[in-house]
Amino acid sequence: MSISGLLFSAALASTGAALASPAPRIWVADESVKVLPQTKAPAGAQPPRLHLSAAGGECVGAQVVVRGPAAALRASAAPLRGPGGRVVPVSLARVATLSLEHPSGPDGSTGEWPDPLIPARDALYGEERNAFPVEVPEGRAQSIFVEGCVPAGAIPGRYAGAVELSWAGGSARVPVELKARAFDLPATPPLATAFGFSGWSAARGHKRGHEANQELTHAYDLMALRRGITFYGGTQTPPDHRALGDEVQIDWAAYDREVSPFLDGTALPSGARWSSVELREDGKLTRAQRRSYRKAWVQHFRARGWLERLYAYVDDEPDEGRLDSVEVKARELVEDVPEVRRLVTTALSTKLPSVNLYVTVVNCITRDDKTCPRPVERERYGEALSSGAQLWWYQACMSHGCSSKATPDVPILDPLFKGWPSYMIDAPATAARAMGALAYVQRVSGELYFDVVYAYDTGDPWKSQWAFGGNGDGTLYYPGTPERIGGKHDVPVESLRVIQIARSLADNSYLTLCAQLGDARLAQSEARALAPSVRGFSRDPRDYAAMRERVSARIEELLLERKVKLSGSGGRAAR
Repeated sequence: MSISGLLFSAALASTGAALASPAPRIWVADESVKVLPQTKAPAGAQPPRLHLSAAGGECVGAQVVVRGPAAALRASAAPLRGPGGRVVPVSLARVATLSLEHPSGPDGSTGEWPDPLIPARDALYGEERNAFPVEVPEGRAQSIFVEGCVPAGAIPGRYAGAVELSWAGGSARVPVELKARAFDLPATPPLATAFGFSGWSAARGHKRGHEANQELTHAYDLMALRRGITFYGGTQTPPDHRALGDEVQIDWAAYDREVSPFLDGTALPSGARWSSVELREDGKLTRAQRRSYRKAWVQHFRARGWLERLYAYVDDEPDEGRLDSVEVKARELVEDVPEVRRLVTTALSTKLPSVNLYVTVVNCITRDDKTCPRPVERERYGEALSSGAQLWWYQACMSHGCSSKATPDVPILDPLFKGWPSYMIDAPATAARAMGALAYVQRVSGELYFDVVYAYDTGDPWKSQWAFGGNGDGTLYYPGTPERIGGKHDVPVESLRVIQIARSLADNSYLTLCAQLGDARLAQSEARALAPSVRGFSRDPRDYAAMRERVSARIEELLLERKVKLSGSGGRAAR
């Protein structure tokens, strides 16, 4: 995506007394920028204009920023129109703010930060929400998130439209142009994800009782899958089963109703599927019953075509003294169901020969061992990976410096915790956006995140998401109740951080596709230029857009070469 047209003074529609008031200032910001309320308009006088670029099956966006005064500001946008009368739908959201009382480590700061995306019309039910009108006082910058989603198989070319703005006494039109690329991104990103979600927590956050709500769980799963993100946890309920001596019989009906649309690719028209799924166990089973239960899982998942995505979450962040007991649990799984991956959130260890899905903290994969208790450099995973193991990673509170919830007034200023990838509200947007390119450079095949609704259990996420020394640690959504955002149905409200995670997955998809089509050298070069080291990623969102432009052009060249070659041999080439 590229953006041109920085700023103009909006022409007021009325005359007379209205002309005595200062006109709002309007400009365009990248989707990977956090526009603070005190942001001033950049220098320049060109009329604002959005220039977007996207592949089929991809969403791309930008922000229209209005600096007040603008009373009762409204925004609307019709679908963009392109070749053959085809359209690209456009969605709008008001970027709301959260007031932060404590900084997230040395990169963070207090004050108002943009994060919740209040939809003008929600993506699940299509209901109008109360994003607009909004009051924008003089001197305050209000961002409007504009997003176009190109359907898979869309006709390549130019699609055009506009964002229409109006306020008391005036109006403005911001043209939008989108270039649809001549290829599609895969509906399921190649970078696997497993982001923790609790239907029980969601129900509490939405004031829907204290048990997991099926409708809410489904809504959150859908919203995540739209962004290429796979949730694990869900209702957290194992499939119905009963033990008959050492044998366990499982009734899969209720479990399959919950998960099968997401594993089969029928939940969304795009065919996107979950890239991972966890084995839910009943802790009350005996040793013999566990073996029977696990074998039933393998049999069922093999029959449904899901087995390669199944993993068992063996243990979470065990210290060195517990590794022997973790190995016992992992070895038991090998004995029972060797087909199921054994996941442990820890770095590579010779004490864990039965573990084959290592999930390490991003801090622990580098030579910078001062923030990590047991660093293992990426190169040392080579032998394990060549033997069939996999390497995932995750970012956690070590990105900003973990601290006790009991001492939030003691800020962490240690520069060792500065500059890491981060999903905190008060971190740069590129600190989240960089994860996809970093994963490509580090040859990491998946990403785990411990929770996306943690603050739903601890208070009101709309007021505070402070946890583990950071703002937003473990919380990426907001409970969108009708009382809060209007409409009739409860929906998840996405954050600006979720958008960055989605774009990072797409960045990784671009790089992977380029390599798969035959130019791995370019893909690796572009990824390394963008993110040469875990703390050395680019903070400039324009660099991510430029990478996509170059990689996109190369993908189109490679596809054209393949098409010419196939046509010359009498074959057929798909888009």
